[in-house]
Amino acid sequence: MKTEQLYEFLVLSRTLNYSRAADALYISQSVLSRHILEMEQELNTILFFRTTHNVSLTPAGHLLARKAESLLDKCNAAVHLARTGSLPSKGRVRIACAPEIACSPRLQAFVRYFSERYPDIYVHFEVKSEGTPESVLENPAFDFVFTPCEYANLPSGARQFLLERHDTYAAFSSGHRLLSKPQIYLRELAGETILVPFAHELFGPYAKNWLLVQKYTHKTATCIQVPNLATALFLVSVQKGVAIIPRHARALASGEIYLSRIANEVCCFNEYVYYMEREESAAAGLFFEELQLSFLPRKNGFTPD
Repeated sequence: MKTEQLYEFLVLSRTLNYSRAADALYISQSVLSRHILEMEQELNTILFFRTTHNVSLTPAGHLLARKAESLLDKCNAAVHLARTGSLPSKGRVRIACAPEIACSPRLQAFVRYFSERYPDIYVHFEVKSEGTPESVLENPAFDFVFTPCEYANLPSGARQFLLERHDTYAAFSSGHRLLSKPQIYLRELAGETILVPFAHELFGPYAKNWLLVQKYTHKTATCIQVPNLATALFLVSVQKGVAIIPRHARALASGEIYLSRIANEVCCFNEYVYYMEREESAAAGLFFEELQLSFLPRKNGFTPD
């Protein structure tokens, strides 16, 4: 049995919904169904009861689900040790990072951990306040790009990895009509002015979420394009409009910013890392192995804020 199959089983055992599990795994529902069926045939047992409207675990499925996560953790740790054992403990790692991801507590904790564990590897970390357009992947000055953008065309040797998937929040100033609501729907933004940073990044979340606002408000909301997130949040604080952001990005804002969760699940904020694999940068390979091990257990579904 492949570890990928076990991971897919674990996701389905938690969601008990083929469509939601397939979305979380970024595969089609038919592929997931085939993989689960192959797994059941290999184990010679039924793992899920399936009806037209319901999916539930069999007793064998419950038993495997209780053991699957620890099995995956042990397997990942063993693979990690095998891969990193031959990698150098000296060198340099060069990182370009979007400002909102630089605010991520998990990423900050990982970089601290890596630097402490490998003190002879220098981590050069550069926050790109101007954004992370697709062209940054071609820049030989960087081994990694941390960005909310899901690029369509990757250069040769580039590898994509989903770090986190977050809910989004509407950022308001004091006195806003929607301020009292802890959760809002996109349709409630009808007539609002939406401040959209990095609107030129066609594969980025801000442009995508602005299109969703247009859809759900029947194009009654207006857009002001701004160069970056810090500018958008400043304009929110002086009552020039509303911004849709990941919650931890509030670290860039003043205390006059208030957040309400967006209830529409399609309005989301993903964090990706792109690794430009190069033979001459073995230290970057070690960084990537450690990164995968640290983030893999929570890559499915939304990360709680």
